[in-house]
Amino acid sequence: MAIDSNLAKDIKARADIVDVISHYLTSVQKKGRRFVAMCPFHDDHDPSLQIDKEKQVFRCFVCDSGGDVFSFVQKYEKCTFPEAIRKVAEIIGYDDPRLHERVAAPKVDESLVPIYNCLTELQKFYAYGLTTEEGKIARDYLDKRHLSNEQREKFGLGYAFKDGKMVIQYLQQKGFSLKNIENTGIALAQTSNMNDNNSGRLIFPIRDHNGQVVGFSARRMVEDDTAKYINSPDTKAFTKSNVLYNYHLAKQTAKHDGYVYVVEGFMDVFALDSIGVTSCVALMSTKLTSRHIEMLRTLGVEIRLCLDGDRPGQEAMMKIMAQLDEAKLPYRLVSVPREVRDPDEILKQDGEEKLKVFINSLVDPFNFALNYYKNISPLETVDDRKKVINHFIPMINSLSSQLEKDDYVYKLSEATGFSANAIKNSIREYASKHRGVSGPTFNVNTEVKTSPNLTVDKQYRRLALAEYAVLKLMFTAKEAVDYYRQNIKYFATDSYRQIANFIIEAADQGREVTPDEIINDIHSSQFQNADELVTLVTNIAFSLDKKFSAKELEDYGNVIKVERSRIEDKYKLNKALEGKSPQEAARLIQDYYDRNKIKEPQ
Repeated sequence: MAIDSNLAKDIKARADIVDVISHYLTSVQKKGRRFVAMCPFHDDHDPSLQIDKEKQVFRCFVCDSGGDVFSFVQKYEKCTFPEAIRKVAEIIGYDDPRLHERVAAPKVDESLVPIYNCLTELQKFYAYGLTTEEGKIARDYLDKRHLSNEQREKFGLGYAFKDGKMVIQYLQQKGFSLKNIENTGIALAQTSNMNDNNSGRLIFPIRDHNGQVVGFSARRMVEDDTAKYINSPDTKAFTKSNVLYNYHLAKQTAKHDGYVYVVEGFMDVFALDSIGVTSCVALMSTKLTSRHIEMLRTLGVEIRLCLDGDRPGQEAMMKIMAQLDEAKLPYRLVSVPREVRDPDEILKQDGEEKLKVFINSLVDPFNFALNYYKNISPLETVDDRKKVINHFIPMINSLSSQLEKDDYVYKLSEATGFSANAIKNSIREYASKHRGVSGPTFNVNTEVKTSPNLTVDKQYRRLALAEYAVLKLMFTAKEAVDYYRQNIKYFATDSYRQIANFIIEAADQGREVTPDEIINDIHSSQFQNADELVTLVTNIAFSLDKKFSAKELEDYGNVIKVERSRIEDKYKLNKALEGKSPQEAARLIQDYYDRNKIKEPQ
């Protein structure tokens, strides 16, 4: 649940960040006017975590983690923001009725209650069946698949007796009507001879996101002409497209691990569990639904897609990639060239270490797709090759490093057969069509987003440094906020622009513009990049100079104006150079440098 922002501010005002961090770290010690400690967010050997008691913020000058007291707890505990607030309150001994409020549980359809109860009893009966003499055939199968007794119990595995009437009689003795039993999906209610569809099979209970049994999958134990697996039909309690197998357990560890594996079947989940990877769900098919996507989004972690290495599995990965791209979810893919076995087969044939190597063979979508088009489904027509080019151009265009761009262009050329120059021309055309009317924008290199020592393309460096300087001044004086509104209007750097908007909003509401106040606003905003923004404001807080200089502000403003003009001019030059002869191109370039008596930023 969301916690009242005023309550969060009250708890934060009463908490001392030094005391809270000391609750977790024994290495906190005073050094000068600040405190230092061993950073828990990377392999730290010298105290690199600095804590400013006056400003109530922390920052690691090695891994760049930073924020306020809530940020530290959230990062350390790997919990949600509301959970971090409660934890801080607990540490400082603060209590308030609002901390114990819960969102009212959604009303459960009363007609589902007897079905859920019947399904729960059914699972218990199946689990008992696995322990009997008749159930030995299923136990022997599980022994061959190397499933331990602990795993059998953990996943609630069972066996359905060959006499399908036994379970019907058991459930009736428990007070369930034939209609209730029919609603579980295991049999049709008849006046006589009602029989369990799962009889003689190994049972895999299927649970919803809360762990409630909602259906079953049953595997045959003898080779005959029946289906290898039969699944519960869609019922009032069970819709296959709404369920991810093992989600109820995976969600307990995924946030701590920072990832969740998505595999094809139950046995793959068990295989990963055998090597200690508990953050794993199975699709029970190769189709990812919109409901599945929302369930994965809720975890807020990297998705690691690991379907079978055969052609159908790889084709399914390509389809799911498009869905994850559209949903803007972070993901990578398990990919080992020429490996067609699934995780369960690798574990059985090669052992645990080989499976660990396999599931950690992660590639980004670009490299997976190139491998697919080269080795699985080579591109045959010009239209097919064009589609691939057009799919990847936006991603390549967004890269800030020219070396990365060139590397991707080369690989794309190799996979499609188009020349590197032709692909580069297509990227330039795309860039020109999608350039904003207010001027070119860029994203700071993902590894150094919040430091003034920006590692961005040379042509943007002076602009980025000037914007950072103005943003810092906006924390020191209202004049800087007004100057930004009237003269600058926007920052090209996305994160700087977002922080500036928070500052303007606070100023308009008559609130004091301080790093602490803006961090509170960021927490309340629940932006997807909230951590990045909090770290940025924290970095500013550590280097903030209370002095304000109107001349310094104007100087930086002039740099921003000149750099915007120069970058736009350079963009126009690049457009003008297209298709020109070397002599004409040389003349245009000389004209450009004659007009712009500014050295390239160092």
